[in-house]
Amino acid sequence: MRDLRLIPAYAALTALSVLPLAGCSWIDGDRISSDFHATIANAPATIQVDNAVGSIDIEAWDKPSVEIDATKRGPNYDTVNAIKISVEPSGSTLTVNTQFPTMSTNAKVEYTIHAPAHTDLKLVQSVGAIKSIGFTGNVEEHTSTGAVEATMARLGGSQRLNIDVSVGAIRLTLPSTTDAAITATTSVGGIKTDFPLSIDKTVVGQYARGKVGDGTAVAELNVSTGGIEIQRE
Repeated sequence: MRDLRLIPAYAALTALSVLPLAGCSWIDGDRISSDFHATIANAPATIQVDNAVGSIDIEAWDKPSVEIDATKRGPNYDTVNAIKISVEPSGSTLTVNTQFPTMSTNAKVEYTIHAPAHTDLKLVQSVGAIKSIGFTGNVEEHTSTGAVEATMARLGGSQRLNIDVSVGAIRLTLPSTTDAAITATTSVGGIKTDFPLSIDKTVVGQYARGKVGDGTAVAELNVSTGGIEIQRE
């Protein structure tokens, strides 16, 4: 897969098992790492992940459960041990939250999550990348600095897709059966697409819009500085 590059200028939770792995810290070069694992037997309608620094990688699978794996990384044991990951059910939403120690330096958490394809996603990353693959529900993804890569298994009906990046790039892959009204905006940067969208130039950015198929779903993509690519699967 090509590297992302900037184009110029949840029913009730019947079981919750949170299992931090003990004794799994190790030295990784000049950094310390420690693993975390949680299993939720019955998936929620919505998964929300809030992570300041690191990455979120979430992929759909054919099991009814959610599995959350994370690697905490930092310059020393104290920093890594001070990073806290919470997994909290509330109504139909499962919230995964990272709490970093005050004044932490070079600390980050990398998430790898598996969930059923129909799960709605709300993913927020301050610094780092987001990657989602194979989902058919509503998707919201935001990173302040980094790249977002989303591959949708379906986009149509009442689905809503919203991806927002301040500085970075978006690559969205859609099936050929997509039915959606798509808008994409870059304040500084360019837009490339395999779909028949009209693209207009602004002073240093671009604006794309158009209807694919019946145009029933809504997809909105925004990048302040960077590029957007919308490709056909």
